[in-house]
Amino acid sequence: MSLHQPDLEPWKPNELPMQGGRTIQRTDPLLDSPLLELNAWLGLARACAHSARVQAILLALQGDLQQILKPLTALDDSSNHRSLSLPMERLGWLDEIREALERERPTYEFPDLPGDTVSGAILDLLSIITQRIRSQLHQTERQIDPTIEGYLERLPRLLFALARYEETQAAPYR
Repeated sequence: MSLHQPDLEPWKPNELPMQGGRTIQRTDPLLDSPLLELNAWLGLARACAHSARVQAILLALQGDLQQILKPLTALDDSSNHRSLSLPMERLGWLDEIREALERERPTYEFPDLPGDTVSGAILDLLSIITQRIRSQLHQTERQIDPTIEGYLERLPRLLFALARYEETQAAPYR
Protein backbone atom coordinates (compact mmCIF):
# COMPACT_ATOMS: atom_id res chain seq x y z
CA MET A 1 0.00 0.00 0.00
CA SER A 2 1.41 3.35 -1.03
CA LEU A 3 0.88 6.62 0.76
CA HIS A 4 1.86 8.55 -2.36
CA GLN A 5 -0.83 10.94 -3.52
CA PRO A 6 -1.09 11.49 -7.26
CA ASP A 7 -0.23 14.95 -8.46
CA LEU A 8 -3.29 17.16 -8.46
CA GLU A 9 -3.94 19.66 -11.16
CA PRO A 10 -3.88 23.26 -9.99
CA TRP A 11 -7.29 24.74 -9.27
CA LYS A 12 -8.37 27.43 -11.69
CA PRO A 13 -10.48 30.15 -10.05
CA ASN A 14 -12.80 30.44 -13.07
CA GLU A 15 -13.64 26.74 -13.09
CA LEU A 16 -15.76 24.71 -10.72
CA PRO A 17 -14.74 21.05 -10.48
CA MET A 18 -17.52 18.49 -10.82
CA GLN A 19 -17.77 14.73 -10.40
CA GLY A 20 -16.56 12.68 -13.32
CA GLY A 21 -13.65 14.99 -14.10
CA ARG A 22 -15.82 17.65 -15.78
CA THR A 23 -15.53 21.33 -14.99
CA ILE A 24 -17.99 24.15 -15.39
CA GLN A 25 -16.83 27.62 -16.28
CA ARG A 26 -18.05 30.28 -13.90
CA THR A 27 -19.93 33.03 -15.64
CA ASP A 28 -18.82 35.98 -13.56
CA PRO A 29 -15.97 35.43 -11.10
CA LEU A 30 -16.16 39.10 -10.15
CA LEU A 31 -19.62 38.51 -8.71
CA ASP A 32 -19.54 34.93 -7.47
CA SER A 33 -16.22 35.06 -5.59
CA PRO A 34 -17.31 37.89 -3.24
CA LEU A 35 -20.69 36.21 -2.76
CA LEU A 36 -18.97 32.94 -1.82
CA GLU A 37 -16.89 34.88 0.71
CA LEU A 38 -20.02 36.57 2.05
CA ASN A 39 -21.78 33.21 2.36
CA ALA A 40 -18.84 31.77 4.32
CA TRP A 41 -18.86 34.74 6.72
CA LEU A 42 -22.62 34.34 7.19
CA GLY A 43 -21.99 30.72 8.13
CA LEU A 44 -19.40 31.76 10.71
CA ALA A 45 -21.77 34.36 12.17
CA ARG A 46 -24.55 31.76 12.31
CA ALA A 47 -22.29 29.28 14.10
CA CYS A 48 -21.41 31.93 16.72
CA ALA A 49 -24.88 33.46 17.16
CA HIS A 50 -26.55 33.27 20.57
CA SER A 51 -30.07 33.84 19.31
CA ALA A 52 -31.99 31.12 17.48
CA ARG A 53 -33.83 33.91 15.65
CA VAL A 54 -30.56 35.38 14.36
CA GLN A 55 -29.40 31.91 13.35
CA ALA A 56 -32.62 31.36 11.39
CA ILE A 57 -32.33 34.73 9.62
CA LEU A 58 -28.68 34.08 8.73
CA LEU A 59 -29.62 30.65 7.38
CA ALA A 60 -32.29 32.30 5.20
CA LEU A 61 -29.71 34.81 3.95
CA GLN A 62 -27.36 31.95 3.09
CA GLY A 63 -30.22 30.34 1.19
CA ASP A 64 -30.69 33.55 -0.77
CA LEU A 65 -27.00 33.65 -1.67
CA GLN A 66 -27.16 30.01 -2.73
CA GLN A 67 -30.10 30.94 -4.96
CA ILE A 68 -28.02 33.72 -6.52
CA LEU A 69 -24.94 31.53 -6.89
CA LYS A 70 -26.73 28.44 -8.18
CA PRO A 71 -27.26 29.72 -11.73
CA LEU A 72 -23.60 30.75 -11.86
CA THR A 73 -22.54 27.12 -11.63
CA ALA A 74 -25.48 25.28 -13.24
CA LEU A 75 -25.93 24.69 -16.93
CA ASP A 76 -29.25 24.66 -18.71
CA ASP A 77 -30.24 22.32 -21.56
CA SER A 78 -28.49 24.41 -24.21
CA SER A 79 -25.20 24.41 -22.22
CA ASN A 80 -25.43 28.15 -21.62
CA HIS A 81 -25.33 29.61 -18.15
CA ARG A 82 -28.67 30.55 -16.72
CA SER A 83 -29.38 34.10 -15.69
CA LEU A 84 -29.30 35.15 -12.06
CA SER A 85 -32.57 34.94 -10.22
CA LEU A 86 -33.93 36.03 -6.87
CA PRO A 87 -37.58 36.74 -6.18
CA MET A 88 -38.36 40.44 -5.80
CA GLU A 89 -40.24 39.63 -2.57
CA ARG A 90 -36.90 38.97 -0.87
CA LEU A 91 -36.13 42.69 -0.97
CA GLY A 92 -39.27 43.44 1.02
CA TRP A 93 -38.43 40.60 3.39
CA LEU A 94 -35.02 42.16 4.14
CA ASP A 95 -36.70 45.48 5.00
CA GLU A 96 -39.43 43.84 7.11
CA ILE A 97 -36.94 41.84 9.18
CA ARG A 98 -34.68 44.86 9.72
CA GLU A 99 -37.61 47.07 10.78
CA ALA A 100 -38.90 44.40 13.19
CA LEU A 101 -35.47 43.99 14.77
CA GLU A 102 -35.06 47.76 15.14
CA ARG A 103 -38.51 48.12 16.77
CA GLU A 104 -37.73 45.40 19.32
CA ARG A 105 -34.34 46.77 20.28
CA PRO A 106 -34.17 49.15 23.22
CA THR A 107 -32.67 52.55 22.48
CA TYR A 108 -29.53 53.62 24.26
CA GLU A 109 -28.12 57.07 24.85
CA PHE A 110 -24.59 56.08 23.82
CA PRO A 111 -23.36 54.90 20.41
CA ASP A 112 -23.01 51.20 19.71
CA LEU A 113 -19.50 49.85 19.64
CA PRO A 114 -18.89 46.53 17.88
CA GLY A 115 -17.47 43.69 19.92
CA ASP A 116 -19.86 42.94 22.78
CA THR A 117 -20.24 39.48 21.25
CA VAL A 118 -18.25 37.54 18.68
CA SER A 119 -21.31 37.08 16.49
CA GLY A 120 -22.20 40.79 16.72
CA ALA A 121 -18.67 41.75 15.71
CA ILE A 122 -18.78 39.32 12.78
CA LEU A 123 -22.13 40.77 11.68
CA ASP A 124 -20.72 44.30 11.85
CA LEU A 125 -17.78 43.15 9.73
CA LEU A 126 -20.21 41.50 7.30
CA SER A 127 -22.14 44.74 6.97
CA ILE A 128 -18.96 46.51 5.87
CA ILE A 129 -17.90 43.63 3.59
CA THR A 130 -21.28 43.75 1.87
CA GLN A 131 -20.97 47.50 1.32
CA ARG A 132 -17.50 46.91 -0.17
CA ILE A 133 -18.79 44.18 -2.50
CA ARG A 134 -21.58 46.45 -3.73
CA SER A 135 -19.12 49.32 -4.23
CA GLN A 136 -16.73 47.09 -6.18
CA LEU A 137 -19.55 45.94 -8.43
CA HIS A 138 -20.51 49.55 -9.14
CA GLN A 139 -16.92 50.45 -9.98
CA THR A 140 -16.76 47.74 -12.63
CA GLU A 141 -19.76 49.24 -14.43
CA ARG A 142 -21.07 45.74 -15.11
CA GLN A 143 -24.73 45.11 -15.69
CA ILE A 144 -26.10 43.47 -12.55
CA ASP A 145 -29.59 42.12 -12.04
CA PRO A 146 -31.59 44.92 -10.32
CA THR A 147 -32.98 42.50 -7.74
CA ILE A 148 -29.49 41.40 -6.73
CA GLU A 149 -28.32 45.00 -6.65
CA GLY A 150 -31.26 45.92 -4.41
CA TYR A 151 -30.55 42.93 -2.22
CA LEU A 152 -26.91 43.97 -1.77
CA GLU A 153 -28.07 47.53 -1.06
CA ARG A 154 -30.40 46.45 1.77
CA LEU A 155 -28.29 43.66 3.24
CA PRO A 156 -25.75 45.84 5.14
CA ARG A 157 -28.53 47.57 7.08
CA LEU A 158 -30.07 44.23 8.01
CA LEU A 159 -26.70 42.85 9.10
CA PHE A 160 -26.11 45.94 11.27
CA ALA A 161 -29.57 45.50 12.85
CA LEU A 162 -28.86 41.80 13.41
CA ALA A 163 -25.58 42.69 15.15
CA ARG A 164 -27.37 45.07 17.52
CA TYR A 165 -30.14 42.53 18.16
CA GLU A 166 -27.65 39.73 18.78
CA GLU A 167 -25.69 41.84 21.24
CA THR A 168 -28.88 42.87 23.04
CA GLN A 169 -29.95 39.22 23.32
CA ALA A 170 -26.55 38.20 24.69
CA ALA A 171 -26.33 41.07 27.19
CA PRO A 172 -29.78 42.70 27.55
CA TYR A 173 -28.84 44.97 30.49
CA ARG A 174 -25.48 46.30 29.38
